[in-house]
Amino acid sequence: MAVEYDALREFQVDLERGGPEVERLCKAIVRKAGFDTVAVAQQLAPVDTGHLKNSIGVDFDPDGLGFDAGPTANYGAAVEYGTRPHVIKPKKAKALHWVDENGDDVFARRVNHPGTAPRPYMRPAFERAADQAERAIEQVVDKFLA
Repeated sequence: MAVEYDALREFQVDLERGGPEVERLCKAIVRKAGFDTVAVAQQLAPVDTGHLKNSIGVDFDPDGLGFDAGPTANYGAAVEYGTRPHVIKPKKAKALHWVDENGDDVFARRVNHPGTAPRPYMRPAFERAADQAERAIEQVVDKFLA
């Protein structure tokens, strides 16, 4: 799962007209937005083992005007968006096994999982960073391109 912020592409013509200083400032804004997205997402991500939180990172576009941010943990989307009720079956064994709250071993050929509620961490982080980036871009546009 990744969230991409590339609204700056709309400013491509203005960047060319504004010169290298405007482009440098916009690239700095994008980098800050990318790193801020990661920082806030890591704060908001639910922590059990810490794997999800630690897997959140950012990759910047080659032109520096966009980024992809998100977790590499394979269950990141399930946490963000939740899951529907589903059946869990063993993949390699004949039965599933777990220890219940009383410390007893439990075996089952299948389990009806009730699903999980969404626990958004990427979307709120991205929205916060995008709002800050938008205000910063407006200041650059007002200063150099108005």
